Amino acid sequence: MMNGYSVFNAPIGYRYDKVGKHGKLLVPDQPCASVIAEGLEGFASGRFETQIELMRFFEASPHYPKDRFGTVHMQRIKEILGRVLYAGYLDKPDWGIHLVKGHHEALVSYET
Repeated sequence: MMNGYSVFNAPIGYRYDKVGKHGKLLVPDQPCASVIAEGLEGFASGRFETQIELMRFFEASPHYPKDRFGTVHMQRIKEILGRVLYAGYLDKPDWGIHLVKGHHEALVSYET
């Protein structure tokens, strides 16, 4: 993580792939990555006014992974909204890592 590489399991919307000199790198896992980007941008712009509306948007998408009952849990929404990884950064304060620019492709801008 120190050098801009994630060492954890790939979050929803990403997968690991071999990329040139980087070795294994997080890359957008389409079409799910586009759904997450649209959801994050929609939440930031006010298109989705609440986390519940965002959850319903993800539940309605055939490309967003759901549990075995076909639902998306609020905890997952909170995790997605709180992850700077989707903006291309890594953050792990308990390791002394604060907003390090990652080598992976961002799904949304940091401003979003």
